[in-house]
Amino acid sequence: MSMAEKVFLGSLMKAEYLLKDTVVQPEQLESTRHQQLMRKMVEFKRAGRDIDLISLTTLPDLESYGGMSYLSELLSYADVEKFTGTEKLILELWKEREKRNILSVAAMNDWEIAKVIAELDKINQLKLEDHTSLQQALADIYEAPWEGQKCLKTATTGIQKLDEVTGGFQGGEVTIVAARPRWEKPT
Repeated sequence: MSMAEKVFLGSLMKAEYLLKDTVVQPEQLESTRHQQLMRKMVEFKRAGRDIDLISLTTLPDLESYGGMSYLSELLSYADVEKFTGTEKLILELWKEREKRNILSVAAMNDWEIAKVIAELDKINQLKLEDHTSLQQALADIYEAPWEGQKCLKTATTGIQKLDEVTGGFQGGEVTIVAARPRWEKPT
């Protein structure tokens, strides 16, 4: 099981205010047990209950989460100072799993390359480091449409038009460039 997920859940137990601010969703965790535990934490928080070690040991199905010993182990991994970095790591790992899933589904269903690119691009567009809500981000764009987008540090393709369309190559991205062959009628 992912060490990052243990640090993440342990940190939530240690400093439960982090649950309100985290951008990570339960389904983005790799371990099913961790997903279920985070869902329980969210339920507890909504009900106004604490999500510390003592409260979580009252779970009726505690053994399915690994029991008291596993919850204690998670708490021992807590590192509140590194929480933001842990969140980023979890989301990066989730994005990589999602990309692999898309490529598998695409291969099985013989997707058009354009559809594969569009689906991969949706995942690449997800912002991990930004806690700003989507509505706020859109409002910022509408308020200052004349301001240019901030320049990203990218590797150029060497083809100016292609760089304008793609924004260049970004670190951590899978970039697929494809085109149909040009067919000329024989004379």
